[in-house]
Amino acid sequence: MTDFSADGDAGRQLLTGVKPEIRQMLPWLILLRLITNTGMRMGYSFLPAFARGAGISQSAMGTVLAVRDLTALSSPIAGRATDRFGTGRIMGIAGIGAALGMALSAAGSVGLIAGFVATGFFAVVYKIALSAWVGHAVAYENRSRITGLIELSWGGSALLGIPLVGLLIDYVGWRAAPALLALLALPLSIFLSKHDSTLSATDPATSSTLTMSRAAVGAISAYTTLTMSAQFLFLGHGLWLEDTHKLSAGRIGLAVFAAAVMEVLATLGSARITDTIGKRQAILLGTGLLMAGLVGLAFFSEGSLVVGVILLAVVFLGFEFAVVSALPLISELDPLARASMIGRTTAISTVFRALISLSAVGIYNRYGFATLMAIAAAFAIASMLLTIFAVEEPVGVSASR
Repeated sequence: MTDFSADGDAGRQLLTGVKPEIRQMLPWLILLRLITNTGMRMGYSFLPAFARGAGISQSAMGTVLAVRDLTALSSPIAGRATDRFGTGRIMGIAGIGAALGMALSAAGSVGLIAGFVATGFFAVVYKIALSAWVGHAVAYENRSRITGLIELSWGGSALLGIPLVGLLIDYVGWRAAPALLALLALPLSIFLSKHDSTLSATDPATSSTLTMSRAAVGAISAYTTLTMSAQFLFLGHGLWLEDTHKLSAGRIGLAVFAAAVMEVLATLGSARITDTIGKRQAILLGTGLLMAGLVGLAFFSEGSLVVGVILLAVVFLGFEFAVVSALPLISELDPLARASMIGRTTAISTVFRALISLSAVGIYNRYGFATLMAIAAAFAIASMLLTIFAVEEPVGVSASR
């Protein structure tokens, strides 16, 4: 079984603070996250293709994605269940559920709607349990390293998963992509479920009633506006690339691949420097890049494809850097109820992202991509202001767990 610590000094430094008995499971956890992230991202990048294949309108497809996002309202329940039953058990169940959801997505229009919703729900549950696992297993001072390693699965899904999905849609059909993802995710999830005791880093005895401090409210508000800003781009970039630049599904996948290189660089950068400069400062840096990229897209939405892809890459870079930097901070807002805090943060941000999902396609169709990006930039600025005036680094954290 793969053990990252065998890769030399760099690997050992990156995994500082991880309990040895669970270190060997990390590659499999990341691989499953990459698969579920691909299942989530393909709906955004190939919204027109899935809408045509399922025989529904683009606006209806946007509504499907909004309903999918709204399933994360159950995140507080998922968080409490994780705190109670352990991270390993919940991750196994969530992985199997996501695999079945992706399989269902290939079964016609009704199946696509139900499958997308189920995949979204279980992907969020898996993310909450995995984030809680990191919080319990890794010291706060080193946590961005492991969070960055795990979050490579988000950029990796764009580098590997989205181009593959685009090619499958072009040459096999829209059903092939979710079917293949399901075939990859199911055996891996079953494997992880058999190791739930090894992965259950949560100590149920430490769980308590969730405490919403002023610092928690500020951090959640900043994180929510950050994700709202990015949601406009996630919903609009596939439409923009197809309508303005006339790209096929396969070429959209390649464009996203080019931009996703920056996501991976951002994740690696966060893993290396966030713990050094501080989570709050890193969040500001990432959000600033996000805002700059969105403003650029607003001004150059009708320009060359090369410029557009570069700006798309800047947005991906900034958003990923900010999110990877924010997750360790959020996991420390209430150390006695980590999964519950992560679940509440996810639920709150989900409500507002779902509102964006419901409105973004309509705004795009009526006012265009430039207006959509201008609105997104305004939310990025709001997130920066909240981070400056309302976000604080957790104090008194322990260097060990």
